[in-house]
Amino acid sequence: MEKKSNSGILAALVIMTILAGVFAYLYYQEKQLSGKQTQDIQAKVTELAGMEMKLDSISRKLDEKIAEVEGLGGDLAELTKMKQQLEADRASLRKGNANLGGKIKEYETFLKQKDEEIAQLRQENQQLLSEKEELTTANQTLTQERATVRDSLSGALAKTEELAGKVHIASALKARNVKTYAVSSKGKVREGEKVKSKRVDKIRVDFMLEKNPLSETGTKLVYLRILDPNGATISDTGTGSGTFQYNGETHQYTYSKEVDYTNNNQDVSILYDRSGDFTSGNYAVQLFCEGFLIGEGTFSVR
Repeated sequence: MEKKSNSGILAALVIMTILAGVFAYLYYQEKQLSGKQTQDIQAKVTELAGMEMKLDSISRKLDEKIAEVEGLGGDLAELTKMKQQLEADRASLRKGNANLGGKIKEYETFLKQKDEEIAQLRQENQQLLSEKEELTTANQTLTQERATVRDSLSGALAKTEELAGKVHIASALKARNVKTYAVSSKGKVREGEKVKSKRVDKIRVDFMLEKNPLSETGTKLVYLRILDPNGATISDTGTGSGTFQYNGETHQYTYSKEVDYTNNNQDVSILYDRSGDFTSGNYAVQLFCEGFLIGEGTFSVR
């Protein structure tokens, strides 16, 4: 009886030992499994964080290149599209997608390619800038040359106009030996000095048109102006009076005559028939042609 009791106790101890070993093995296996899962999770987190950092760096570089290309006046379409794609991949990464290793390499290759293109664009812009500076310098030089030519032309034109003015003045006709005669109704001619008024029916003015190498031959219109003792112009449209221009102003003339100027010291005579009487006093005679006063004389009536 005592033997059976000892055998039962021994069997129970063996079973308990076996169970304790099984439980110890299972606990060890569970610990091993939990440690591996923790390592896997940590590795995953590290991988995702590394990709996030790379994508963030690539994003900043894309922003820099977009700003630079925009400043250089280049095409932003490809860069903008790549930026949008990158943001979509970043969103996918934050949802746990770790399969972006290949995409990151594509982004890095793209950035390298864009560096080369930007360097080329920068060089082209520098060349354009140099050409623009050359054109600006050439334009400034041309402007200065034009100004110089314009000033020269203005000076030459002013001298030409001045010379033309001098030639015009020098070409003016000159009436020399101006003499005035009183002609009576009977045709008797008396030199116009203190002629009795009743003997003055017409006035004849004789003069010589001097030869002038600068004057052109041809028809010349000579204006005769007779000023009465009060300085007023004797004028009557019924006897051929009118107006003419002198020194930029309009003046009246007493009579006019067309003269065929031959430029050889020719004698000219103008006969004026007044409808009214000549009052007593001193009269002045003036001759004008082509805007110039070419001769003067006097006569008196008593």
